[in-house]
Amino acid sequence: MSKAIYYEDQYRREFEAEVVAIEKDKKGLWVELSRTAFYPEGGGQPADHGYLNGLAVRHVRKHEGRILHLLAGEVEVGDLKVGDEVRGSIDWSHRYDYMQQHTGQHLLSAVLYRDFGLNTVAIHQGEATTTIEIDVEDLDAADIRAVEERTMELIAANLPVEHQWVQDEDLENYDLRREPKVSGEVRLVSVGDYDSVACGGVHTAATGEVRLVKHVQSEKIRGRLRLHWKIGDRALEDYRRKHEIVIRLVDLFSAQPPELLDRVEASLEELGQTRYQMNQLESRLAEELAAGLYRGALTRRKSEGEVLVLTTELSGEGRDFLKKMQSSLPESEKWIFCGVNHQWNGSFQWLIAASREG
Repeated sequence: MSKAIYYEDQYRREFEAEVVAIEKDKKGLWVELSRTAFYPEGGGQPADHGYLNGLAVRHVRKHEGRILHLLAGEVEVGDLKVGDEVRGSIDWSHRYDYMQQHTGQHLLSAVLYRDFGLNTVAIHQGEATTTIEIDVEDLDAADIRAVEERTMELIAANLPVEHQWVQDEDLENYDLRREPKVSGEVRLVSVGDYDSVACGGVHTAATGEVRLVKHVQSEKIRGRLRLHWKIGDRALEDYRRKHEIVIRLVDLFSAQPPELLDRVEASLEELGQTRYQMNQLESRLAEELAAGLYRGALTRRKSEGEVLVLTTELSGEGRDFLKKMQSSLPESEKWIFCGVNHQWNGSFQWLIAASREG
């Protein structure tokens, strides 16, 4: 069984180990090491990325007590051999991001439970947000803000995040947030004196490293509420992006941030009115052009009952302009309509239609 360095030192970025087994399947080459700092996928936390002797590690999983590393690319048996000494390096930005996500999720779930009596029933640490599903259908904005504020207090307190291994018969001595899903020796993760829960993930050493949490979205699913959170450096980057958007809008609308919403809503209303007026004008123009084509075809008709052929080539008109022309033609006559509308980007639209009599 591989020695799990990631539990001894969650900040370890590089290590040396011996290759103890190599297996190949349809996914690629799996390598087992005597010891590893690569965290395997589990407990809602994705696996680490990194390198073994310069070979990219694209996935890590636990299988029957073993920790297996999947190498990326065209790696064959023989590129590494059992007994080889290898040097591993962790993609630290990826690891630390999920250490922040996991610790922030612990804090949020603890606040939801201990301060609001709400149970976490599912979590997912995604690439964009961390989601927490709770056992209610709805939660008002004031309560969500209160959860944020209480969690930020715990972050500011810089509480220690510690872990210990405990036998399941001793768990009654701990105020656990939820029942463990494993038995025997259980790994407990505690946030100061505020929260304890069984967890096999990796976390920051103190709550201050989480830095920031921000609720960004809610969705109702299966009679429950799923809360989306930006946590840690993700939340800071999200703030930076949104701030850049606000500054750009300030320039575009010549308005200060508190005035932006009113200014945007007024502009959207004005834009809607303008679009309506343009659509009305476009419809009238299409009717006039169609009527002109129709009158011209009538003057060229050689006999009563002859099918009128109407053709037109336009440039830069709206996407429905040809359809508006065709629909304004009288159905009482026999006609065939063929139109082309060239667009500014080099593309074009065409329409061929015939009257029911045609």
